[in-house]
Amino acid sequence: MIRFITLLFLLSPILSISQNIDYKTAYQYYVNGEYEKAVLIYKDSPKSSLSSYYNPYYMSLVYLKKYTDAKKLVNTMIRKQKQNLGYKVDLVIVLDKDGNKREANKNHLEIIRNINGTYNQSIYLANKYKTHEMYEKALGIYTKSEKINKKDNFNIQKAELYSYLDNNDMMIKEYINCIVKYPKTKNQIISKIQKFLDNDGIENYENYEITKKQLLLSINKNINNLQLTEILIWLYMQSADFKMALIQAKALDKRGENDGKIVYDIGETLLDYQEYDMAIDAFNHILNLNQKSEVYIASCINKLFAMTKSASTKRDLNKINDLYIKYTRELGKNSNTVLLLSNYANFKAFYLNQLKEASTLLEEAININQISSTDLAECKLEYADIQLLLGNIWEALLYYSQVEKDFKENPIGHEAKLRSAKVAYFQGDFSWAQAQLQVLRASTSKLIANDAMKLSLLITDNYNLDTAEFPMKTFAKADLLIFQNNYNEAFVKFDSILYNFPGHSLEDEIYMRKADIYYRSDSFNLALEMYEKVIQDYSFDILADDAIFKKAKLFEKMNDLESAKNLYEKLILEYSNSIYTAEARIRFRSIRGDKNE
Repeated sequence: MIRFITLLFLLSPILSISQNIDYKTAYQYYVNGEYEKAVLIYKDSPKSSLSSYYNPYYMSLVYLKKYTDAKKLVNTMIRKQKQNLGYKVDLVIVLDKDGNKREANKNHLEIIRNINGTYNQSIYLANKYKTHEMYEKALGIYTKSEKINKKDNFNIQKAELYSYLDNNDMMIKEYINCIVKYPKTKNQIISKIQKFLDNDGIENYENYEITKKQLLLSINKNINNLQLTEILIWLYMQSADFKMALIQAKALDKRGENDGKIVYDIGETLLDYQEYDMAIDAFNHILNLNQKSEVYIASCINKLFAMTKSASTKRDLNKINDLYIKYTRELGKNSNTVLLLSNYANFKAFYLNQLKEASTLLEEAININQISSTDLAECKLEYADIQLLLGNIWEALLYYSQVEKDFKENPIGHEAKLRSAKVAYFQGDFSWAQAQLQVLRASTSKLIANDAMKLSLLITDNYNLDTAEFPMKTFAKADLLIFQNNYNEAFVKFDSILYNFPGHSLEDEIYMRKADIYYRSDSFNLALEMYEKVIQDYSFDILADDAIFKKAKLFEKMNDLESAKNLYEKLILEYSNSIYTAEARIRFRSIRGDKNE
């Protein structure tokens, strides 16, 4: 007898090692999806070690739909650990899958009655349900837990479950509730809502409407929560509903610190979208606050810029000039108003043709004490442009090169390099221009890189040393004349190319240039004719989408919204890879009335 006991004692480590090997083999079968093989090992394993291999055994039985065996296994664990609600969830899952919904619901309600409301328990139990796509029951766990413990935050988890249930209204509601309860989650939640909004289709406007509805409902319940109004403004801006965004921003500004910052940010965005009338409205709001802050000065500058861009009569120009005089007197000529002076010089030069006065004003700005290096560079670029208007080519190049040298790895230095390349282009030195443009196509500034690419492609596509140089050099001279606002002579140059070189690859470029000149001169019908010619005769070329987009915007300006809508739709459907597609989609939806309040 003693010898037998001794033998068992000696063999027990070997048996233990053997069992561990079997468990590893079974688990590997489970991981590989070979559930039958895993079950064969697990069912003959010692019941005393059941807790160590319970989960893969249970899941294997469920995947094999052996629900009777799974129920027996779960009940065994429940008898051993009655307080562990995880096993009771497993029982609910098996009962539900076996078609015994009534018994499953009965056991689920018992679980709900017994949960303690701790964060870890709730996550554990809900995730078990979630794994088996029993989302409603997972929601029940979180809802009960939040009632027990008010500090728990399961809004994000609940929102995810509602998304699985295709209940987008409740999903967004939970996201917004999360911000109300925990303001620091704002950026995280906005990121999630952004993904929901990025549906990339004009027919899926429902997501915007759902988000807006839930935000408005929450704002009505939490009228003092300024964060919700900020998110509503963000939402309007996302969908280019600038009018409503501006209304909300003004209201928020009056309720908050009243410093105008949020209204100013919207005004700058409106400038980017060329919504000049609304931009002026935004900047006027800030100016009416009558605070001589940095935002106040910037608002003066941007308001005058927007007014200049939307001016169409001499009376408009005179009004803008009077405002420049007023703000210059009010704010003075100092380091804080350099940009105002630089813009005024640009206005004098390009709109009033007062080139000498513009030069003098810039010389004053350049000599201001404590002027920042960036402002000095901006003034030098402006001064160089005016020298180009005066025909002082070398003087212009001198100032461009100074800025480029001082700001080699900075966007303002890249801008100077781009303008130098344009001068070479105007002069017909296409090889040197191309060398500079190739470098600029890698600029960190997307705008500069795009401008460089456009000019580079213009030269590449239309200039070949094996053919006559006259067309391209004449075209470049015409571009210089446009820069100098000498439109009549530019037309003569363009017409000489069309007459002497019929069928030249520059034809679509010429018609686009003519359209843009007519637009600037308020000859809208002639501009429409030019855009239409490009659309009809050069639909295969790279400017077709440009022509469609610009023609649509012109129709909008002329208040022919139906024609504009049709063109935006054409651009979206036929030119899906165009850089204008995203904005065309926004404008299409706006005209269609998707955002009517």
